Amino acid sequence: MLNTNEMIRKNYIFWVSITLIFLVLSCKGPQQIVKKVVPEEESKSLSLLTDDQKQQFQYLFVEGIKQRTIGNPDEAIKIFSHCLEMDPSSSSSLYEIANIHLLRGDFQSAMIMLERASSLNPKNQYYLILLAKIYQQNKLYEKAADTCSTLSELMQDNTDFPILRAEMFGLAGKLDTALACYDELEKKWGITEQVSLGKQGIFLKQGKKQEAYQVIEKLITKFQDDTKYYGLLADMYLADSLMEKSLENYNKVLQYRPNDGFIHFSLSNYYKVAGNNEKSFEHLKIGFESNSLELEAKVQMYMLLSQSDEHYLSDSQKLELINILIDKYVDDERPRALLAEYYLAKKQNKEAREQLKLVVEINKGNYAYWERLLFLDNDLTDWKSLSKDSKSAIRYFPEQPVLYILDAVSMLQMGNYQDMFAVLDSAETNAANNNQILSQIYTYRAEAYYKQKKYDDSYTWFDKVIKIDPKNYLAMNNYAYYLSIRSMKLDVAEKLSSAVVQNNPNNATYLDTYAWVLFKKKDYQLAKFYMESALSNSTEENPVLVEHYGDILFFLNEKEKAVQQWKKSLKMGNPSKVLPTKIKTVTFFESVED
Repeated sequence: MLNTNEMIRKNYIFWVSITLIFLVLSCKGPQQIVKKVVPEEESKSLSLLTDDQKQQFQYLFVEGIKQRTIGNPDEAIKIFSHCLEMDPSSSSSLYEIANIHLLRGDFQSAMIMLERASSLNPKNQYYLILLAKIYQQNKLYEKAADTCSTLSELMQDNTDFPILRAEMFGLAGKLDTALACYDELEKKWGITEQVSLGKQGIFLKQGKKQEAYQVIEKLITKFQDDTKYYGLLADMYLADSLMEKSLENYNKVLQYRPNDGFIHFSLSNYYKVAGNNEKSFEHLKIGFESNSLELEAKVQMYMLLSQSDEHYLSDSQKLELINILIDKYVDDERPRALLAEYYLAKKQNKEAREQLKLVVEINKGNYAYWERLLFLDNDLTDWKSLSKDSKSAIRYFPEQPVLYILDAVSMLQMGNYQDMFAVLDSAETNAANNNQILSQIYTYRAEAYYKQKKYDDSYTWFDKVIKIDPKNYLAMNNYAYYLSIRSMKLDVAEKLSSAVVQNNPNNATYLDTYAWVLFKKKDYQLAKFYMESALSNSTEENPVLVEHYGDILFFLNEKEKAVQQWKKSLKMGNPSKVLPTKIKTVTFFESVED
């Protein structure tokens, strides 16, 4: 994460990043490739095909683009591969396959495809732009620099690529080469911001601070009316702990731009470094109240300070900043979303939910807000609110299966099983064969049938869960526990529970289930071992675990200790109806609630 000073600098000097330039330029490519590459740039290779083959090629190529556009990348790759079988020199087919690999994050495969495409069609600027981006992603900076050199020759009116070439050499560690590139551009263009800042960065990497200062001083001399370079000079002095010179230059900016929020953020950072937190917060507030900054910049600053330095802002100061934004941007949900995050960090879930309800009132079209609200309803076990809020969310996002699942959770808890099954049907319709989502849907079906005492149906659905999602440990644990309660298929229950514990060795709930399955199989000594592990791993006192421990001790003929555990469980608030009888008669009874 950027420190405060870095954030100020990036925003203050309006410096466009390398990645952004690549993204903007590469996005222009595909639109023109579809229209021009096939008929014009591949005419030589296509001329070797018969008219019927040409027609088939064109049809397949357009179909491949269609499949990619509608979200069928695997089918698109098959079609473009068939195009390559017809014409191995089809650079446009290679380019389309590369784009699909790139979207999947497979930069290596994308690079191989683009290199082949560029070798076949070395003057296609769109291929080269994308190839340069991929080289950057693969950290092949020198190759990216060479590609930018080619692009500079092909697109002589574009000033981005000469700059990018120098920056890539810098990232490659070729500092002298990068500096030579910048010097060449400075001779050609004169003193410019991009070139000067590039040179400054190289000098700093080389440890040549004096030269880095001189570069900024030249900018100040050249652009005397632009005070932002004083701010950059102040940042450098601050980084070198030259506090007086730093403050002197910040004040120069402040003199000409007293209402500029960024300079107040810079001064806030200065006083923070100087150890004057009171003065730092004073400038921070001015920045938050400033009209010169967009809300996004203020939100970023708040997130930066509250996350990177938790001790810098007190709780009251965080609230003060957030309330400034709430009052200033009454029609924007983001300040209230910040307040919700503040309450969540303080584990004040009710207060966080209250803010999120206001957030979704302001902006009903943000799915993430709705999902966060629903999970808070769930965490607060407020099933009525979960039912109401999930139905509201579904009206805006009817294609999101998670919303239906959360609605089903509320119905499961309230015993509304028939309506729940209908909601789960809708969830399944929108699950799009996503096994993780289907696993959740099947789990809740199984739980609902179990609660209705339709045990065979319940077990059937649990079997389906495990088949499609063998890592759904919660479902496996519950299935094993339900089998053990009814003393059914205990070997299956043990196998399931053992697998769960092997993958979650410190989970108290899972350890308790395994111990209980072993107890039902009358393997009391091993059950004792796992129950003691469950108790030692439990983060809070659990009366059910304690009662189960007493049950195991009873069958190991440690009856006095068993009664002690039962009494302890009762004192902890265990609502079991048979527990008092067990204590009074010193006899084991199966709990009716189980």
